[in-house]
Amino acid sequence: MEVATRTVSRNRCSCCRQEGHNRTRCPHDAATATRLREEYNKERREFHRALVERALRPQPRTPEAEWRATVHAQVVDMRHRLEALAWSPLPPVDGSGPTVREVKIQEILFDRCQEIPEGLYKELMDALVLRD
Repeated sequence: MEVATRTVSRNRCSCCRQEGHNRTRCPHDAATATRLREEYNKERREFHRALVERALRPQPRTPEAEWRATVHAQVVDMRHRLEALAWSPLPPVDGSGPTVREVKIQEILFDRCQEIPEGLYKELMDALVLRD
């Protein structure tokens, strides 16, 4: 895709938009300056319209572009799957027991059982094992 570059001119008149002088030294009368400014603005609008049309025109697909699109689609699919796994409960390990996350929480609770009051420890372990 082509990139449009715009040359910056330090001496462009704000009245007539012509290069080489500024507003205070504009050699044109008001009517001529207005006509020149409108011509310049029309030319710039046409230039930008052509850029937009060129950008919106479908580009021919090369084998590399096809490959990139396929890889991008696979990456997006993997990201969606990873998000779904990260935010949804994991399936039970053997189908009927606690999930992998529940087992990990049980391990953490068991390791810290001395720091947790006994009644609270029992309630937490029971809540992790019991299923509705």
